[in-house]
Amino acid sequence: CNWWPRIACVKKLCSSVEKMSPPSGSACALLLAALLPVTVAFAPSLAGRVALEQRNGFAAGSCALGSKKSAPLAPSLRRPAAGSRGLEMKLGALLFACDGVLVDSDSDGHRTALNMAMTELKLDIQCSEEQYGKLLHMRDVQRIEEFWKEAGWKDMDVATALKVYEKKSQIFQTLVADGKVPVRKGVEKLMDEAIAAGIPVAVCSSNTHAAVAEVVASLGTAKADKVSVFAGDDVVRRKPFPDVYQLAQIKLGVSPEDCVVVEDNKVGLDAAKAAGMLCIITKSKYTKSDDFPKADLVVEDLESGDIDLEAVAGMAFNMQGLNA
Repeated sequence: CNWWPRIACVKKLCSSVEKMSPPSGSACALLLAALLPVTVAFAPSLAGRVALEQRNGFAAGSCALGSKKSAPLAPSLRRPAAGSRGLEMKLGALLFACDGVLVDSDSDGHRTALNMAMTELKLDIQCSEEQYGKLLHMRDVQRIEEFWKEAGWKDMDVATALKVYEKKSQIFQTLVADGKVPVRKGVEKLMDEAIAAGIPVAVCSSNTHAAVAEVVASLGTAKADKVSVFAGDDVVRRKPFPDVYQLAQIKLGVSPEDCVVVEDNKVGLDAAKAAGMLCIITKSKYTKSDDFPKADLVVEDLESGDIDLEAVAGMAFNMQGLNA
């Protein structure tokens, strides 16, 4: 908690001033008044840490007032309400990944669409959850070719892989539009709070712009019209390179240190960190057993982790992450 040395400094200065000033202590009062903005500026950071540590049971000692034995926060140290000027000034943008974050789509969407596409094209092969989980580091046609190779399927060729990919993309968009790929818990609530507070919200994905836009559209027109989309075909290098997050930061006109990213895997986490941003990990079906030492916060999902706009803003105020 980097504001403690400042408070100690204030106390020391006051003690020195009291020795030099008249009994009225007017000089000390003036000094405190001058330094008050320093303590106020750091108060939201403190409150953000304490509240989330108490709610999520983080290890005591990460913050001096963040242990479970802490006294209740004074009203002056509580976090500002959503939509307040403090939030808007510090939280520059809220950036979501798409697959695995907005929707748990890798298994329930993309894999399902792949199997349906291969069935429609009369290919005698199907992809299991375990097999698909090993292919997540690959993209597009390469993912399909690698699956066939690993499965020992001998009738593979590039032309067939392209046909499968195109058909799979069409089916995936239909599944999303029909509501067959449900939104993950807590996502819409957090988005709504950010939009209501006037904070830019974007979805940043390595997938194609069309596929990402379809997922965003499934959230409803009211949200979709207010959410920017930055996708893999908008940049030269996809994740784990930071390009898509840097593009979002530039287009939205915000500083990277004022952005909070929501990701679900190590590739996305590396991209967010390379862009100089804070990152929350919401574990998905394929990453539930992974460790994320670089993440600023790790939860099962936004709802169970009690991640609301107030909590996210606390991270932005802190600029170090809740688990730093």
